[in-house]
Amino acid sequence: MYARHARAPFALSLVALGLGCGNTAPPPLYPITLRVMTDRRPLPGAAIVIGGRELGATDREGRFRMETVGVEGTSVEVTVRCPAGFRSPAQPVAVVLRSTVQLDQAQRGQGIETTAQCPPTQRIAAVVVRVPGRPNLPILYDNREITRTDLQGIAHMIFRVGGGDTLRLRIDTHEQPLLRPANPELVVHTTDADNVYVSTQGFEDAAAPRAPRPRAAPVNRGPQRIPARRPGGFF
Repeated sequence: MYARHARAPFALSLVALGLGCGNTAPPPLYPITLRVMTDRRPLPGAAIVIGGRELGATDREGRFRMETVGVEGTSVEVTVRCPAGFRSPAQPVAVVLRSTVQLDQAQRGQGIETTAQCPPTQRIAAVVVRVPGRPNLPILYDNREITRTDLQGIAHMIFRVGGGDTLRLRIDTHEQPLLRPANPELVVHTTDADNVYVSTQGFEDAAAPRAPRPRAAPVNRGPQRIPARRPGGFF
């Protein structure tokens, strides 16, 4: 298996090979166009490697064109090394060699087309916390206040996360101790895409504890008068 990015020198070598071997036909030449994308956008600067040899990098359109010889139906493993800030494919891209016919003149020369993905290593997670009717509540992340709910009870936050990270937020109710539940946690599971996440938390107001009644002080009535005894009688 042999791959070249530049076609002309390789084509000439095949012609020379045919002249030197009598009627032996040169092996078929397979043009390949590899496109590297990131979230539906072309990605320039991705290195293309075959058999441990780096052949070049994708252009500003995310394309890399090459040619290889081989046997119809076999596959060539192409390793894509994404630039910094993007995740390289875990496995090489298998390109099956097959003859192609392009009816569109503009598409001729592209040959076999295949696509590889280089997703960003970090994603943007926009988090909206809705606490209807509860303004000025602190929102904590990593036990640190990062924002508060506005007059409508809404808070907005932006995080940079890896795909699949979990964000744990907490609404601090210490300043309003009658709110129930107290200090609830909000868990946001992010996906491998830029996304907006909305979390709503409702509260109820607990009844204020009754103040204990003060105990009545004992009444001091002072000395009591005892009526005088009647003569010859009883009390």
